[in-house]
Amino acid sequence: MKLTLPVALATVAAIMFACSQPEQKGLKDVWGHKYLIGTAVNQWQVAGETPIETAAILKHFNCVTAENCMKSEVINPEKGVFDFKLADEFMAFAEKNNLTVIGHTPIWHSQQAKWFCFDDNGELVCADTLKQRIHDHLFAIMQRYKGKIKGYDVVNEAIEDDGSYRNSLMYQIMGEEFIDWSFQCAMEADPDAELYYNDYSMFKEGKRKTVCELIKRLKSKGIKIDAVGMQCHYGMDHPEYEEFEASIQAFLNEGVRIQFTEFDLSILPNPYVGADVATRLQYTAEKDPYRNGVPADAQAAWNARMRKFMSIIDKYQDKVNRITFWGVTDASSWKNDFPIPGRKDYALPIDREGNLKDIL
Repeated sequence: MKLTLPVALATVAAIMFACSQPEQKGLKDVWGHKYLIGTAVNQWQVAGETPIETAAILKHFNCVTAENCMKSEVINPEKGVFDFKLADEFMAFAEKNNLTVIGHTPIWHSQQAKWFCFDDNGELVCADTLKQRIHDHLFAIMQRYKGKIKGYDVVNEAIEDDGSYRNSLMYQIMGEEFIDWSFQCAMEADPDAELYYNDYSMFKEGKRKTVCELIKRLKSKGIKIDAVGMQCHYGMDHPEYEEFEASIQAFLNEGVRIQFTEFDLSILPNPYVGADVATRLQYTAEKDPYRNGVPADAQAAWNARMRKFMSIIDKYQDKVNRITFWGVTDASSWKNDFPIPGRKDYALPIDREGNLKDIL
């Protein structure tokens, strides 16, 4: 794949910045022999507009996920129209730097192209039409990048915390069958790619039970599912370590591998458990206590909790595919504004200056 100028400049700028920094082991140097160590990457990091973060990508990670550019509202904005510009630049950056790529996320109710579930009159399409659109969408993406992407979060966040199916437009049209059909199409589009179901709050008993049932159902139909992605959007007060480990064991018992995806650990007071991107709560100063920095005792507690999660994951390392942190440094973490816009969070292992926190 021919490299674009922004991708080439990004790599040069990142290397120059990295060379100016004190020597420090990267996360991939410590954990990379056990499983892939990934991060979510955005278009500005790929283009070299944030050199601290681009340098951190190259130093700490051996795997990347496109944060937004492969979601349907970006890559398939109109019926029959695909815009691969940003996705191609992301792929070129990954190829240039020998980074394993995870595709995220073809089928998701949020950040979905507005046309995807509607006909020309603004009415919901029939099941057969939606099936064709899912098929065409998956085939267009997966065949374009066939052999270049290790695996895909085929379906994202289709199950509620209580174990019921999310009443998304796709569910209204096809019921839970839209999940099965998506995996069937993905399996046919690129037989060599790994296929994952990805969701947040996977430590909750209701969701855990339904995900296990989903795995059983897909396998009973001969449909491939290689792993589940446990999104780890966690806080200092949730989940309990026992809940976290119970879900790991439950999914492994279904014969799939485990991935710890979208990992971030909010240090802020927790007004909401979950990761529904539509959730927005009112800003108050008491819910933003570290505006001017994190006290040493609070940072030590965060470090200890992150180390504890990693120690649990290590117990299952032979069944773990990947850990992906959702963002490169604290500066680019979506947790700065979720679920309360305007807050300043410190949710990732690498701080705003590109330094690794004391978690090893």
